[in-house]
Amino acid sequence: MSIQTELSRIQTARNTLRAKAVELGIAQSTAKLDTLADAFEDVDNVGAVSATVREGDTYTIPKGYHNGSGTVSGVAGGGNYTLQSKTATPTKKQQNITPDSGYYGLSDVTVAAIPEAYQDVSSVTAAAGDVLANKIIVTADGTVTSGTMANNGAVAKTLSTTATSYTVPAGYHNGQGTVKLVTEEKSVTPTKSSQVVTPTSGKVLSKVTVAAIPASYITTTDATAAAADLLTGKTAYVNGAKVTGTMANNGAVAATIDGLTQTSYTVPAGYHSGSGTVRLTGDIETALAAI
Repeated sequence: MSIQTELSRIQTARNTLRAKAVELGIAQSTAKLDTLADAFEDVDNVGAVSATVREGDTYTIPKGYHNGSGTVSGVAGGGNYTLQSKTATPTKKQQNITPDSGYYGLSDVTVAAIPEAYQDVSSVTAAAGDVLANKIIVTADGTVTSGTMANNGAVAKTLSTTATSYTVPAGYHNGQGTVKLVTEEKSVTPTKSSQVVTPTSGKVLSKVTVAAIPASYITTTDATAAAADLLTGKTAYVNGAKVTGTMANNGAVAATIDGLTQTSYTVPAGYHSGSGTVRLTGDIETALAAI
């Protein structure tokens, strides 16, 4: 066997000892053979350790090598070895379940179902803005959260000719609010001037009744009179225009003719009252008597 082969074999054995020494905590991973030998030399061989322990006593297992045949057993010393069965309800905090005083240990522990008040909230999608203010929910991550949604209650608004629209505020509405119009009806009589019919403040017009043209207003489109057809100082409307008369008022015209030198009389143009007369004088009778 060559020296190199022998060195390799020794190094392999050293490495095996190192690994075991590190595992046992008695040497470092860089320890040399002599250090390893001293470390293993210090390990006591305690063989098969056996012990009996009474209730309430403790037993310290000795440091060193154990061959695996030792036993530790409990021995009754007049104590109570009764085991207890317990039931625990899940809580938000960890629980350590221990036997009550007078019991040696636990025979079993029953973990009850999660209380109904505790729910799996992983599917929750509501956020603070989806919940009324001052109301509380638990979000999907288990955080207790207060709502921020405004509670508008019953919102009421009346529209008018000046307030023609209304922006509904964000938040909750209880369904009793109203947005409305207050209507009114008005009547108007035609006049010679233009009229603007407006609603009363805060209202809108639902109907405007335009009355008939008053009887004193007559269409004059078919009138044919002219100024000369009307007595002086009198007026009339013809085709929408006011006409002032120019016809002379002659009243009761009186005239005489003698039949000799005056054989006719020209009636003056204008109006005659019907009481006027044109008569012969006695001149023609005198002339006839003289013949």
